[in-house]
Amino acid sequence: MWFNFFKLRLFCCLLAVLMVVVLVVNVTQVEYLDHETVSATFIDSSGQFVSSQVTGVNRNPYCGYEHQTLSSRERMEEDSLLAALQWQVPDVGPVPFLKSTDPSSSYFVILNSAAFFKVGSQLEVLVHVQDFQRKPKKYGGDYLQARIHSPKLQAGAVGRVVDYQNGFYKVFFTLLWPGKVKVSISLVHPTEGIRVLQHLQEEKPHRVYFKSLFRSGRISETTECNVCLPGNLPLCNFTDLYTGEPWFCFKPKKLPCSSRINHFKGGYLKGLLTATENAFFQSGVNIK
Repeated sequence: MWFNFFKLRLFCCLLAVLMVVVLVVNVTQVEYLDHETVSATFIDSSGQFVSSQVTGVNRNPYCGYEHQTLSSRERMEEDSLLAALQWQVPDVGPVPFLKSTDPSSSYFVILNSAAFFKVGSQLEVLVHVQDFQRKPKKYGGDYLQARIHSPKLQAGAVGRVVDYQNGFYKVFFTLLWPGKVKVSISLVHPTEGIRVLQHLQEEKPHRVYFKSLFRSGRISETTECNVCLPGNLPLCNFTDLYTGEPWFCFKPKKLPCSSRINHFKGGYLKGLLTATENAFFQSGVNIK
């Protein structure tokens, strides 16, 4: 009996010592984590330090893709994609709303409309855009969508738009089926609106933001994530090691980067446009 009692006391003592050790370790980890967040250091997904360089205190965004090392082949592919996506917007300075593209004043004509068309023929359409004062525009850059369609046949096709940068556009369609077709030209965004969108893309790359949840035990934190994040704060680097696709989250205050458990959309930054800029995005007036 005394032997069993001695074993029980010994077990309780060992359990108490173990609990004290665990408590000390946890306190040490929390102190370490608090100290770790003070230093503005970039940390990878496993919690390892990857760079001691930080962005300035002016809150300029840190964009991971700007710090990637690309091979010559990858650089050529990137340049090719950027060139294909480049939108030619003329540098004409600030333009008042009344001098921006007005779809209701603009018009198009079908070239060679009296000709006999057959399946496989090319149909050409000339588009001339005007402003809200019904004056011809002297520059291009508008985002137009063109299509031909036959509602009864439930058939349709898109056209190839060529911008002559002088207010004139030509659209080329391939006639793919027999019968009557209707031509539709829509203004998706005027030149002036595209300039605003480009400015937002360059100056506010983090306007659409995402979030991630970090959790360890009973401690959980949510931080903002994006390709580009405002600088001067510690970041967790979740860049895909296989594709090289960059992704960053603000580092939690008390948890390591490795405690990230999910990802979800956060929302949009609002109030980024002035009243003048908003005028270029009026549904049913100057956008599709």
